[in-house]
This record gives sequence, C-alpha cells and structure tokens, in this order.
Amino acid sequence: MRIWDVAASRRSRWNKTFVCLCVVCGVMLLREFIPTPSMVRPTRWIRYEPLEVSHARIDCPRWDGSPGGGTILEPKGSWSPSRQKRVFLYAIVAATAEAARTLTHFLDFYERSGIPSSQTSLTLQSSGEQNPVLAGLETTLDAAGVHYDVWIGTFSSETKAWHRERVVNAALEPDDWLVVADVDEFHQFPGPEIEAFVEEVERYGANYVMARWEDRVALDGELKHVAALDKSNEAETSLEAQFPLRCSMTQWTRPASGVLSLILPRAEDEKVALHKVYLRIHRSAHKIRWRSYFSAAPWSRRWPSAYGQVLVSRHFKWIAGLAAYLDRRVKTYDKCGMLWSYESASINARLEEHGGKICVACGELACRRAQPKERMRIAIVTSVWDEHVDGVSITMNRVARFLRRSDDMEVLVVTPHDPAVTEPVVDMSDVPKLPLASLPIFALVGRNDYVVGMPLGSSQKHALVDYDPDIYHLVSPDMLGYSARAYARRAGKCSVCSYHTQIDRYVRFYTRKHGIIDKLKPRIAVQKLFGDFYSGCDVVAVPNEAIASKLVGKMGIPRSKIGYFPRGVNTTQYNPRRRNETWRRLELDADSRHVVVLWAARLVKEKGADLFAQTINTLFKTASYADDILNFVRVLVVGAGPELDNMRKALPHKITTFLGHASGPALWCAYASADVYFFPSHTEAFPNTLLEAQASGLAVLAPGYSVNRDLVPRDSGFLVDEHAGPSDFADGLFELLVNTTRRRHIASRAVEVAKARTWNAAFSSLRACYDRCAQINAARSTSTKDAS
Repeated sequence: MRIWDVAASRRSRWNKTFVCLCVVCGVMLLREFIPTPSMVRPTRWIRYEPLEVSHARIDCPRWDGSPGGGTILEPKGSWSPSRQKRVFLYAIVAATAEAARTLTHFLDFYERSGIPSSQTSLTLQSSGEQNPVLAGLETTLDAAGVHYDVWIGTFSSETKAWHRERVVNAALEPDDWLVVADVDEFHQFPGPEIEAFVEEVERYGANYVMARWEDRVALDGELKHVAALDKSNEAETSLEAQFPLRCSMTQWTRPASGVLSLILPRAEDEKVALHKVYLRIHRSAHKIRWRSYFSAAPWSRRWPSAYGQVLVSRHFKWIAGLAAYLDRRVKTYDKCGMLWSYESASINARLEEHGGKICVACGELACRRAQPKERMRIAIVTSVWDEHVDGVSITMNRVARFLRRSDDMEVLVVTPHDPAVTEPVVDMSDVPKLPLASLPIFALVGRNDYVVGMPLGSSQKHALVDYDPDIYHLVSPDMLGYSARAYARRAGKCSVCSYHTQIDRYVRFYTRKHGIIDKLKPRIAVQKLFGDFYSGCDVVAVPNEAIASKLVGKMGIPRSKIGYFPRGVNTTQYNPRRRNETWRRLELDADSRHVVVLWAARLVKEKGADLFAQTINTLFKTASYADDILNFVRVLVVGAGPELDNMRKALPHKITTFLGHASGPALWCAYASADVYFFPSHTEAFPNTLLEAQASGLAVLAPGYSVNRDLVPRDSGFLVDEHAGPSDFADGLFELLVNTTRRRHIASRAVEVAKARTWNAAFSSLRACYDRCAQINAARSTSTKDAS
C-alpha cells in the first residue's frame, strides 16, 4: 500500500471517530437541554392537601372509547333539550370538592347569561364510583334539572373531545350553537341574553366566536378554597369577589428559563367560546380543527374581537387543590407517554418557587385589580432599571415606588435583561417587572456596560394586553422605546416620554476627531432621530425649561406637547448633619484643616472623567498653586465604571481615595463629609448629583451651560464658562479651596435651594403629565365612538 493510501485510511478512521464523538456529545446535549416529559418535572413535589380520592394505580386514558379507557354511566338517559332555543352548554366536571363548590357558581352564571338548565349537559368524571363527591354532584344536578352522564376513568383532552362530540351529535342539530366550557371557565358574552348575541354574530356571517383568557387570582396570590355562592350576599360571595385579580398565567405554562422555554409552546391565549355544532373544534377547544375547514365549513368565519365588545373568558382555575391535581396529571402523562406534562410541571415548579402562591408581583403575570376601585395603570418602558445604577435608573426607581404607594395608580415595568448581570444591583422586587430580550449595542461604540432592549415581542404584547395600561411611560428613545411608542399608538393609548439624557452630546466622546464617523455629523443625526421619537409622543416630560427650549428649537417638538418632570432630593438623606469627621480621618486621612474635593458619579467619558483628572493635575502642576494647597487637599472618587483604571492612573495617588460604588448611608456620609463637589459634565439633562451635593452642604463647581444655570441659582454654586478647559476649572477650584468664607457661603445658600426641590413637588408635576394623558385618552375614546 502506498504511503498516501495509508495516510488516507488513517484520516478516514479519525474522521469516523470524530463523527461518532460528535453524535455522542450531541445526544448528551439534547438530553440536557431538550428533556423528555419526565425530566421536566420539578425536583420535589408539592402536596398542599391530599387528593379527595386516593388511587392505587393509574389507568391511561383512551380517546376512542375502547376497553380500558373508562366506563360511561348515563343515569338520566339521553339529552333531549328544548328546541325553542338554539344555544346550548356542555361542560366536564371533575369529581373534586373544589369543583363541587365551583359548580353552583357555574350554573348560576350561565343561567344569567341566557342558557337555562334544560339547555345544559354535563359530564361528571371520577376515577372510581365510590366517590362521595360524585354522589353530591349528582344530587346537585338532579335538583337543578341538568342532564348529565358520568365517566368512570382517567380523562385527557383527547377523551374529552371524543366524548363531547358523541354527546353533542346525538342531541343537537348542525346549525345549533354550542358553548363549551370547563367548570372553572366563565365566558363573558355581551348583553344579558346570549340568543341576541348569536343573532348579531350570524348577521356578521361568522360561525364561531373566540374569547381571550383572563385568569382570576386571589388578592394575595394564595390558592384559596372556593366559598359557596350566597344569592343574598352575591357581592361578597361571587367568584369575582373571591378572586379579584385579573392575570395572564400563560407564561407559567413553560419552564421559566433554559433552551426548553424557547421551543415549547405555551398555553393558548384564546378559546373557542361559542361555535356552530357542525364545526369540529380542537381537543383542547382552543381552536377550530383544520379538517373542519375543508369538510364541513370551508367558509368558516371568526367573529372578530374588534366587532362590538371584546370577549373575555374568566378562568377560576387557581384555587386550592390545584397543585395536587397537577402533580397527579404529570405523573399520569409521564406513565402514559403523553407529551404535555411540561405545562403542569412548570406551573407546579413556579408555585414551589413562590411558596405555594401565585406571584402576583411578578411582571410576566401582569396582574391587576378588577374591582372595586378604578386605578390608573402605568406601564414604564425603560432600557435601564435594576441591573445598572445611574441617574436614569435611580429616578425611574423612585417613580415606580411612588406609583406603587399611590392609592389610585398601579405600575408595571417593561425592561431588558442583561445576561452579563447575574443579580439586580438594586432591590426592586416589590415592583412588577416584565423582562424582555436585550442587545449589547453600546459595545459597538466603545461601551459594553449597558444593553438596550429589543422591540416588544409577542409575549410582552400579550402581557400588556392583559395589564391594559392607561398610559405608557417611555424612558429611552431606542429600539424598545420606538416599538413601545408604536404599540401604544396602535392600542389607542397615550404615551408620556420623559427626557433624561442628552445623548446627542455623548457622540463626541465616542467618535475620534476628524474620523470618518465624526465627519458624518452624528450629533445632528442623533438630534433628528430623537426629534422624530419625541414628536411622536403625546406628552414630553422635560426636567427644566432649558431642555424644553432645546427640544422645541433644535428638535422641532411642538411646544404644546411639553410637560415638566423636574427632579427632587431627599433632604433627610442628603444633609450636612451626616458629616462624619471620624470617617474623614480614617478613610481620607483628612482632618478639619483639609478640604475634600468630591466626584460622585459613574466613571465614564461623557461625565467629564478626563476633564476632572486633567483639572486636578493642572492644579498641582501650576507652581503658584502647588505649594499652597498640596498639603491640605484630598480627592474622593465615589462611583464605578469603565474609566476607573484611567482615573486611577491620572489622579495623584497619595491624596486620592477611590471608594467605589456606594449607596444609602455610605453615599450620604461621603457627600456630607466632603467640602467641594466638582462635576465638569456637559451632557446632563438634569444632574441629580449636583442637587444631592447642594443638599449635603457642598460648594458646587460646574460648567455654566443652560441646564446648570437653571439648577444653580446665583451664589448657590460656582459656575465657570460653558466651554472651560482644565486651566479655567483649576482657577475656580483654587478659589474654592483657599477662600473658606466664599466656599461656606455658597454651601449654605445651596442647602436652602435644595430644600425647595422636593420629590413630592416633582411627582406632582409628573402626575400632571399623566392627567394630561388621561384627558387625551378620553378625547380619543369619544371621537372613536362618534365615528362609529
């Protein structure tokens, strides 16, 4: 054999070995990320209460009525409904204690909807005949005059569909209308009489009607027992009163995380609430079967939800005994090789995660009160929330907590998740949060410490439909902001867009002078882009008149859209009394003779980090200054960010202390224990740190551009020329360092100015913006009604 033939043979063996290894690894990965149904189950099972009936074994359900699939008992014979009406009701009721208590509510509701007991047929399902609950259900139905039969055995969605068609086809005509519901499903048909609604649907030309799910949950999320209906006290004993939260639980039907959550379908958002009998509906009753289109009704037409009143199906499933029921269902599905156990397992896993309750504060559920008080619902859409700390996130955290504490307002936050952040930096767990996908777009311009949100996806839109916000508060003019603004407009809801950051001023910090990007005039392009975004908002909430003038003059925002949302400061937290001489001595090596110059902000280019360091170095390199101040100056840097290493290298090591990120009492103490706050940023729309420094009793040194001139009145700070360089700032800093009288006078005046800037006043201004939006919503609703 020639040498190259030997080499080829060896390569072939190696290739085969490599392929085999790849196959083995692939199978292992598939088993890891795409588990079988049994692998989806939670690691430990919840049993809040025992099942009402014990079962020694599990019989696999059969869908065609063959032996082993169950026994059908018909104690009342066939169903012979009255032909005077054309709308009929069919339901399946499991023989459990909770279902028995819910049944009285169910029959009463549909009786009031226009479907009397004579038009109703139920199937009672029990795994054994010796079930005391089954006997009680039969007594209840006998007294109500409702036809029923009994299925002894295990049910599945396939067996339900098979038996439903068997019962319905034997009793009804093809042109009759059928309502299909479980005992915990209450379809909300418009008007007091369902027959009139059916006539309206027929005039439209439709032959089936869909209803959107609305899960009803107890106020604290507890899986409560259903209380019996008391007709004399219906306001308190109705299911609506017992379970007053309106939620969307479809997110809980899939694993909360991992690859599996991306590929498994979630529970359907809608259900066929009413349909002509000749149509065949899916086994789960959530859609029309395809074969029905091609055989019985190729002209099938859905009654549109936009026509008349939107239909809702209230789902009272989240009650006591649910976890035990789902526990058994998963085990049945696993044993019988059925592929849908992940839904029940995922719900139980999430219940387990939240201590056996529905997490009514989780954003993905979008829960809100149905009664008794009407509340203004705000959806905050922001790209920065609890995973990064900056002025925007701190401000919006305050806004959300303000809304959360309000008696007449609710809040839901829609925000991207940064996969690089394992845990939130700020604890905002008390505010419902709806997460979405993100994109690290800032890495493209030299910043990898932030992400922006992707446009709203279908799951977020579904949650927003259920939350039904009155107002969309949009924070960031990015992809997420644009998509949320467009979605709000399509939904006919008002949008308040708050202006936080002069991003157009950021551009020069991330484009090289005379580079190709710089030549494209990106600042002008950003202004035009943002002008387009804010022009499409209904109300633009700006922090001060300087920003209002800029948006009107440079971005073309109509003055009529401008509203005001200034910022405030908590003078209990930021207060000169928090000064700590012991802390100064231990942390900064500073006593009463020393003057401490403070930086408290994120360490990023656009905040003026380079200019801060250059000014300090200029101060010490100037011979006339250096000898006088070198021995009594200390520099304190509070904050974290990508410029940390550069600032460490640039600032004098002997006199500089880097405290890192600080919050709460540590931050308040750092502020009050300094003497001068030097912040040379030109990019702020409202520099919160200046206000915090003023409230803490510091003399502020900053550039005198329009925003700072609004914030720092005469004698409450030291403002230098807007275009000042390091030498100009060094002159101003030297003046504050050596002129003790002036420094203290400025600090005293600053404290008085800060006292007038309260968060209560700021929130009152923001509430005025929301009220303007509410008026816009009302005007739109009126014009829509007039047009129709």
